[in-house]
Amino acid sequence: MAGLVVAAGALGAAVWLTGAGGAGTDGLVQALPSGAVRDLVEDLVPTGAVAVPAPSAEVAALADEAHLSTEGRELFVAARPELLDAATFVGRRSDGTGTDPGADPGAPSGVAVGCYQRGAQDSIVLYRPADERLRGSVVETAAHETLHAGWERLGDEERARLVPLLEAALAAVPAEDRLHAQLAGSVGDRPESRPTELFAYLGMQAWREGGLDPALEAAWGRFVEDRAALVGVHAAWRGALDATAAEIRSASDALVAREGADAQARALYERDAASRDVYREAWTAKSAEVAAMGAAERDGLLLSWTWWDGTELPMAPAEDTLATAADLLARDDAALPPRLAALEAAEAATAAERARVEALAADLTALQVQLDPVQAAAGG
Repeated sequence: MAGLVVAAGALGAAVWLTGAGGAGTDGLVQALPSGAVRDLVEDLVPTGAVAVPAPSAEVAALADEAHLSTEGRELFVAARPELLDAATFVGRRSDGTGTDPGADPGAPSGVAVGCYQRGAQDSIVLYRPADERLRGSVVETAAHETLHAGWERLGDEERARLVPLLEAALAAVPAEDRLHAQLAGSVGDRPESRPTELFAYLGMQAWREGGLDPALEAAWGRFVEDRAALVGVHAAWRGALDATAAEIRSASDALVAREGADAQARALYERDAASRDVYREAWTAKSAEVAAMGAAERDGLLLSWTWWDGTELPMAPAEDTLATAADLLARDDAALPPRLAALEAAEAATAAERARVEALAADLTALQVQLDPVQAAAGG
């Protein structure tokens, strides 16, 4: 039939893809409910097949962005992918599983963001964050679900050959990589789900120049046309969040130092201005006292002074010392206003930087909320 692709029916089984929610946003975590998962039939047109309409422009675009191969696109499209907003997705998951939509069995720190379900009609449901900057997460979820479907399409013997290769590939992933925690949370207490999780996670996130084991690349290559580019999708959107978080941390540290320097400069200025004022009062009083003296007494009076900044005025006739002190007051009056202007400019710049960093942090928090459909549906 023109404009249609065909999907085969199978026993029901669902794979919920979950992503770490809240401030952590440590990536996508996938969980496979317990229960037997039958192989998908190899033939795209078996007896009893169900006709599937041609993909929408949005689904086709997702397949393109996920760099799916012809076979991968067929699996993806045959599952009639639905892209749902937060409220609809949360409601669908609750209705579909009978569990709290904000929790995922085996991944307690994650929240569901996608589901691949096998049955009389295979289906894929994807959570689509409202913020388009998280488009990469949707692409990743789509590819991840497709790789699960692809794993079921592989034959038993091929899967048995691939499992030790997948384990070896995982062992080569740096211990600090978040993939290990994602995999552990996804598998949980269902070791039977580990192979499909390995296939999906490593296929989506692990890459080195030239690819991994040729047998693995051949298996992934059935469903993904350009795996390096697909891993790049994951690296790009996740890297953007990580880079923003790193920028916030660095800018926050620098901001603390700037605010400390500003506070110190403010304290020094206020101390010096107050000292100037005190010495002005003392100079005014002493000048009045000397002026009130008789000429003989005044001419015989010697006076020394240590100015507030440590400047020494040696013993000299009082009028000479007072004249020097007047010069110091004039110096202080000229020097303090530019210091104040520079200080206020620095404080304003620091305040602007704080506003920028706080806005950056608020924006990142909003993105993190968007990654969690439960939080997003609740309004953050």
